[in-house]
Amino acid sequence: MLRSLIKPVSFARTIGKQRAFLASSTRQIRGAQASLFEADEDYSQQTSVTNKVYTVRPVAFWMDKILEKENKRSLDYPPTQYQQTSVKKTMSDSYMEEYLPFKSTPALLDEYITTGGKVRIGKILEDMDALAGAISYKHVDTFIEGPPLTVVTASVDRMELLMPNTVEDFKLSGHVAYVGKSSMEVFVKLETIPKYNPSVNESSVFPPSDFMAKPTPNTVLFARFTMVAVDSTTGKSVRVNPLITNTDEEKKLAEYAQDCKSRKRLAGESDLSKAAPTAEERLTLHDVYLKYADKKEARPENSAWMEDMTMQSVFIMQPQDRNIHNKVFGGYLMRRAYELAHATGSVFAKTNVGLLSLDEIIFKKPVPVGSLLNLHSQIIYSQGTSFQVSVSAEVTDVQAGTTDITNTFHFSLTSHGKPVRDILPRTYAESMLYIEGKRRRQQGSQAKEQLLGLMSHNSI
Repeated sequence: MLRSLIKPVSFARTIGKQRAFLASSTRQIRGAQASLFEADEDYSQQTSVTNKVYTVRPVAFWMDKILEKENKRSLDYPPTQYQQTSVKKTMSDSYMEEYLPFKSTPALLDEYITTGGKVRIGKILEDMDALAGAISYKHVDTFIEGPPLTVVTASVDRMELLMPNTVEDFKLSGHVAYVGKSSMEVFVKLETIPKYNPSVNESSVFPPSDFMAKPTPNTVLFARFTMVAVDSTTGKSVRVNPLITNTDEEKKLAEYAQDCKSRKRLAGESDLSKAAPTAEERLTLHDVYLKYADKKEARPENSAWMEDMTMQSVFIMQPQDRNIHNKVFGGYLMRRAYELAHATGSVFAKTNVGLLSLDEIIFKKPVPVGSLLNLHSQIIYSQGTSFQVSVSAEVTDVQAGTTDITNTFHFSLTSHGKPVRDILPRTYAESMLYIEGKRRRQQGSQAKEQLLGLMSHNSI
């Protein structure tokens, strides 16, 4: 068993073959429990296979962690020599789904509702990140006892809103779409369910025939995650199970995932921290300069200084927001960052705003429980009725007296048809942020077009 990530759960409900789901009174999660049918070999002697649940949520009490520290002894199993092995997996092997029936379940909706009667996107981002982590754990499982592994979110590469934010019955689903040596590209989507019936969903075939994580007319949000497997003891990367594509549909989706990874690498090579702006971008900055060069200290009409469009918030990282590795859950950070970006955007646009896309999140370091999280948001670019917001996360270790930047978030927001003010940089550093925002807008438009291109293929 992968001790650091998958633990026996005594409170799991009785689950039948290929009907695996965790359920509360308000939602269902199917595919969270290991199934012997997913193995290529006969692992029927491994009794631990059937009593573990794939999750990134905590499965132990925080008080146990405190006692472990006070007693200066580990509550985990003693170290053992393990045999390295791998199991060929398909996309359907890692498939999981979770139901969020907001329209038919008022109690659940009340946990997600906004003041304006819409669904809190920040909490949906949190759920999508949790599902991506659980999917990754399901893919790396070899069904036999092996070295303790940790799966971490390296980045959220892209998250696209494809439909308006309304209250509906939703289903979250996803699977691994491509693997490298130690990394996994995980696709997760949120889609509407026109006729939600819990009993029908429970008895339906799992995974469904249309399990593929690709955009459809019912898709509301589509996200791409990069997850990495590392050894829990050494911190070194670990080779993950290979991914087998059986159909042309799966091969095309894997090719799309690989193309996205290649484009991400090329964009990183031209990052402004590594290369100067292009000639065209320098001309753009000069045009921006001319807008206020003769204004002296006066701000041009219908514009705002970048330095003035900022907000900040500070939070104490509590154990209730931890993941299975006793670090702060990445989805929680995403929610907090988005809600600050939303507040900053609302003040800037002077109206209620909405999400267009999450452009990129890079997780540089884990955030410890008990640390201070300082989020700083800034509007860095605007055009027409949309704009880009950058949110940086600084984490302070109070006892060590150190502060590190652990995350950078990039959001594209819309003012729902109302033109917004122009953002004007004053310094060279702000000019680089301006160019970065402009690049992300252009790259985002291309990424959305390529994503929607998947829908144009009859076979995808």
